[in-house]
Amino acid sequence: MKQLNSLLLIFFFLLTAQLQSQVRYLDEIFTDVNVEPDVVYGQNISVLLMGVQELTMDVYTPAGDDATDRPVVIYLHTGSFLPQYFNGQITGGKRDSTAVEICTRLAKMGYVAVSATYRAGWLPLSDDQNVRTSTLLQATYRGIIDTRTCIRFLRRSIAEEDNRFGIDGDKVVVWGQGTGGYLAYGVAGLDRYEEVVLDKFINTVTLQPYVLEEVDGNVYGTNQTQLNIPNWVNYSSDVQFALNMGGALGDKSWIEGTNSPVEEPVIIGFHVPSDPFAPFGDGPVIVPTTNEFVVNVSGTRTATQAANELGTNDKLAPVLSLNNILNQRVNALKPVPFQFPGQAPTTLATDHMYPFITPPAGNFPMRPEAGPWDWWSKPQLDATIAFVNANFGTEFDANELHSNGLLTNPDMSPEKARRYIDTIMAYYIPRACVAFEFQECINALGLVDVEEVLDASQVGLVMGPNPASESVFLQTHADYPMKDIRLFTSQGLLVKSHLGIKDNSYMLHRGDMPPGLYIAIVQFEEGMVIRKIVFD
Repeated sequence: MKQLNSLLLIFFFLLTAQLQSQVRYLDEIFTDVNVEPDVVYGQNISVLLMGVQELTMDVYTPAGDDATDRPVVIYLHTGSFLPQYFNGQITGGKRDSTAVEICTRLAKMGYVAVSATYRAGWLPLSDDQNVRTSTLLQATYRGIIDTRTCIRFLRRSIAEEDNRFGIDGDKVVVWGQGTGGYLAYGVAGLDRYEEVVLDKFINTVTLQPYVLEEVDGNVYGTNQTQLNIPNWVNYSSDVQFALNMGGALGDKSWIEGTNSPVEEPVIIGFHVPSDPFAPFGDGPVIVPTTNEFVVNVSGTRTATQAANELGTNDKLAPVLSLNNILNQRVNALKPVPFQFPGQAPTTLATDHMYPFITPPAGNFPMRPEAGPWDWWSKPQLDATIAFVNANFGTEFDANELHSNGLLTNPDMSPEKARRYIDTIMAYYIPRACVAFEFQECINALGLVDVEEVLDASQVGLVMGPNPASESVFLQTHADYPMKDIRLFTSQGLLVKSHLGIKDNSYMLHRGDMPPGLYIAIVQFEEGMVIRKIVFD
């Protein structure tokens, strides 16, 4: 490539930021979202209902979009594997504020987002650790099967329902929050029954595995058993991307990287290191309502490092070259030692895992906190609980639920939650763009090769007059038609776009632009030309 002068070279990188608002999967390019509620994606045996339960999802799509090759995100809510409010929490459903917010944002970016339910039910109040551990592992196992049922249903909708949701079956993300994070990482790593027959998953009295394949089903849920109904068994359960917010992985041995018998998806994660319920590194799962120990698992920090070391995340390597504030912060925290009481020592960060550091509290270097991306309205909670109690005979206490939530989210607010979600989206977006090879998104992020900046002589671009009073005429060789022209101020502000030109000549009118220096980005199929324009 010919040498660019310093102004144009700097502007090449300014362009990447200015084009974001026009690039699908990088910014919210749609203003409205359609939601199809309560779509039944399968059915299975519920230990709570003692019978068959319909599994449902809400489907978010960008309004006015006719694309049929959109990536799909399956969002899995939190809830401790118990029904909402019965779990002692405000959250626990597919319409939690965080689930709605993230699914809406994804749809506005051009994704299809699915907020899905999964089966609940275990015995956290048992005084027998074998019972607590076995029922929690079984609940997790059922949730993993349900998630895979949802994945297969979506692929079935492509083949048998004329792709009713307009998705690309090769671009599937599982995105788990809290309890749902265990399912997202489980779908990513658990690919054969032998992986749940570990010492910690064996009953210390009966010496039997907590999960029995002949009772609970295989890891994909594709066989008929006492507690499993197979759904859509002719379709793949594979995913390409797994994201966890505040959950954990059953065991780090489930991540096998290039040694895995199946291709594992890339995984990324977000976690508050001082989360008292789900471990950041290696440590115990604690029952939120009783603070009882259940089982030791591999936290977000441990699981993501395993994916990095074993090659699972190799595809994400280009993102590490981005010199943005989030990568800088992760790099700064990588060597900082950290140990939460009861957990194994580790450090505060690893590639592709973003830690949310909380303020100090008393003698603790970080305030114990969980789910800082959650929020709720107390008046709305009061009204909801009054309705639920009146119609279902329950005796939930809205004040108690509100107080419980504030214990680990003391400064809860919509503004706070959305700031956390802003960071999560900013960290996720470039990794998804690279993982799914969204070329426009990759280019706009600045991960393009500078060689894509062409010399004007290569395409025969001539323009004049320059300086100009009213208009500038642009012309190119016959083999190089112009696609788009964008005008920016010298500070990098986009002021005018001329899209879909598809011609070798174009008259660029000044319109109401004030006098000054502008930068023209002329886009061709082969790359772009960057030129100065001065209007008197």
